[in-house]
Amino acid sequence: MKFLLAPAVLSLAFTGATSIAQTSPGTPEAPVANSGMNGEMLYEILVGELNIQQGQPLVGFALLLDAARKSNDAPLFARAVEIALKERSGDGALMAARSWSQALPQDRLANLNLLQILIALNKTSETLDPLKKEIAFSPASERNAAIRVVPRYYARVTDSKVAAEIVQKALDSYTTNAETASAAWSAIGRMQMLNANLSGALQSVQKSMATNVRADISAPFLALELLGRGVKDAETLVTQALTNQDKPDYPMAYVRVLIEGKRFELAAEQALSVTQRFPTHAEAWLLLGSLQFEQGQDKQADASLQTYIGMASKAPSENTQRGIIQAQSRRASILAKQGKLKEARLLITQLPAKTEEDMRSRLMAELQLLRDYRQWQAAFDLLAQHAGDDLDLLYEQAMMAEKLNRVEEMEKLLRTVISKDSSHFNAYNALGFSLADRNVRLKEAKELIVKALTLAPGDPFITDSLGWVEFRLGNTNQALALLEKAFKDRADAEIAAHLGEVLWQLKRESDAIAIWRQGLEISPTNETLQQTLQRFKPSL
Repeated sequence: MKFLLAPAVLSLAFTGATSIAQTSPGTPEAPVANSGMNGEMLYEILVGELNIQQGQPLVGFALLLDAARKSNDAPLFARAVEIALKERSGDGALMAARSWSQALPQDRLANLNLLQILIALNKTSETLDPLKKEIAFSPASERNAAIRVVPRYYARVTDSKVAAEIVQKALDSYTTNAETASAAWSAIGRMQMLNANLSGALQSVQKSMATNVRADISAPFLALELLGRGVKDAETLVTQALTNQDKPDYPMAYVRVLIEGKRFELAAEQALSVTQRFPTHAEAWLLLGSLQFEQGQDKQADASLQTYIGMASKAPSENTQRGIIQAQSRRASILAKQGKLKEARLLITQLPAKTEEDMRSRLMAELQLLRDYRQWQAAFDLLAQHAGDDLDLLYEQAMMAEKLNRVEEMEKLLRTVISKDSSHFNAYNALGFSLADRNVRLKEAKELIVKALTLAPGDPFITDSLGWVEFRLGNTNQALALLEKAFKDRADAEIAAHLGEVLWQLKRESDAIAIWRQGLEISPTNETLQQTLQRFKPSL
């Protein structure tokens, strides 16, 4: 049988056998570099590659690994590792990587392959020596970068405690070197955080930032992550790092952590500081304007948002388009609050929209504005104009019909959605809940809600609907169990309204009041909750 060898196979087969320098006319030929390969090895390589081509990769792997061991040829070892990994043979890859590292102990790539394969196979406890070698192999000028990347290697290990211990041992000597101490302590701290040792991580960050050499760039971000996880003492380190920043990335990250922690006033102060230090950073103006808007500082918010729009319009992109829609929506809300709803809607509708996604975003922004200001009829008309065959928009139109007490139209729209998409669990749930809430056709209501729950198991809002229909059916204890589960899974004001009502009917008034108070803390203006409180008039 005649075999045709691909050029890549021939290239690999003769890698290292002879190397002839490329010459140009007039230049002397470079000396020929002979390898240790003989004809038998070359034949073994060719047969190995042919086996791989013909669907017998493990046979090919064995032949290539044997040739690599005989020749101590790094590309052959690398090829053997590649084949094993492609065939998802972790043991084979590890065997090849070990052989490679033993044959060529100064080969950094061999050692790195061994380290990464050991980690992938969850042999974390065996990684100390290759980790030490990987750092030692790095040039002095790149040593901190090599240390900084260490936590990434171990980011997905199952035994994070062992990983943290291994990394600390490997970096121990570097923590006492002035040039590497900051990076080493930062890497140790990140591993401690991965192991949920937050106090240890804080101490490591403190040591990293206390070094005489400028603190490693990753240490301040690690302090920010610790603050985001509730380690309050990390804030001192964060504010300390703020003064040394010459780019807006870090202070902007701090603003986001403050927002996540619901510390909006301080977030606004920091956002203002960013705009003062980095006045051309557009995103800072958007964030500042949004925070000012949420705090009712309408005049300042409008000015900040206009500044953002002016900057973003000069550098159009998908991200800036989304930002512009967000900014204009905020400005529109300010106008609507002043009673200028027509001008507010015009502000949104005049937004440029180059793509269908842009047009949809613009539509949803206008719809949200109308919802916020309880303009149910205008919202219904807008959706009727644009919904077409869009099932999500038809669903939204049904919700507006309900607000207008046009229940027959609502039901018709929801049944249209269900007929076109039998997996649209929101439509099943909305229709079932509407029936239950009006205390009509309860058997059908329950069937619809159960169907929704089979399509979206565990959804707390659908569980709430099922609890409500059970309550309407007189199954109070079953309703209570369902509503308690729903509220545990999702602390929502509307669920609180329903749960409180069931508790009240069970003569557990104090428990009902406690739940309603929680609901008010979550959303004091929730319509369902407010209506419930007006009916029962509890002493809150």
